[in-house]
Amino acid sequence: MLAVNPNDAGRYPGDSPQAMRARVERGEFDGVPYLRDESQDIARAYDAKTTPDVFVLDADGTLRYRGAPDADYEDPAQNAAFLRSALDAVLDSRDPDEPETPPVGCSIKWKA
Repeated sequence: MLAVNPNDAGRYPGDSPQAMRARVERGEFDGVPYLRDESQDIARAYDAKTTPDVFVLDADGTLRYRGAPDADYEDPAQNAAFLRSALDAVLDSRDPDEPETPPVGCSIKWKA
């Protein structure tokens, strides 16, 4: 699992490497490796729409799930239900029941 931030840090300093490092140090990403997509090439390649926008790839690199981690990212009781279901399916060599859900979050801040 990786967290990837493609946002334009020049126009949105809250997404700068320094600001995000502080969030990582506060434990906001709970041990998930955090990466920066400075060129925004990865976000464009996956057609990412929001943060978060979750992508589950299987061992062959095939996209098996794309969308929201759960129905309400502000409700911790949801516990990433969509994502957990997709991961369980992929780990069990099954197709996820819902291979795609609408991503919900803040729009990606694209560079001009």
